[in-house]
Amino acid sequence: MSLMWVSVTECSQSHIYHLTQMIKEDEDLQIILSSGTPYMDERGDGGLLKKDMERMLSLLGVPAHLKGYQYLKTAIDLCVQSMEELDGVTKRLYPDIARTHQTSAETVEHAIRHAIEAAWQRGDERTQKMLFGYSHLDGKRPTNSEFITRLTDHFADISRKFLS
Repeated sequence: MSLMWVSVTECSQSHIYHLTQMIKEDEDLQIILSSGTPYMDERGDGGLLKKDMERMLSLLGVPAHLKGYQYLKTAIDLCVQSMEELDGVTKRLYPDIARTHQTSAETVEHAIRHAIEAAWQRGDERTQKMLFGYSHLDGKRPTNSEFITRLTDHFADISRKFLS
């Protein structure tokens, strides 16, 4: 699956032509139309668009009713804003998420692990393979750190492409 952000305010006839060609060539291409800057929330503070993150977590099969779902959204958002969060997942990232959600770092770690375990059996195999190189059919499951890192890299790469 490929994901592309397109600003409709800056879209010309030639852009539309190229977009249609890309859609013809890549049946898995998803295009996000927006009138603003990619991956910026209403406040403009650099936060990921919640809908994009929620869509990806849904494709990966993360159940939205689990606490780990909310913790994963916070983790990815924090990591995209500051990649240094990934340098110390247990010592830095989990405590930062715990402070945001008023819980303990241990609760955050456990809830994220539970959400990934639940997701891995029900998620889209193609999306899993695209992001991780393997799927639940291969009998492997990503660790919490790997899951967060891969999603952070995915959104950071997309953001860099469109902000440069």
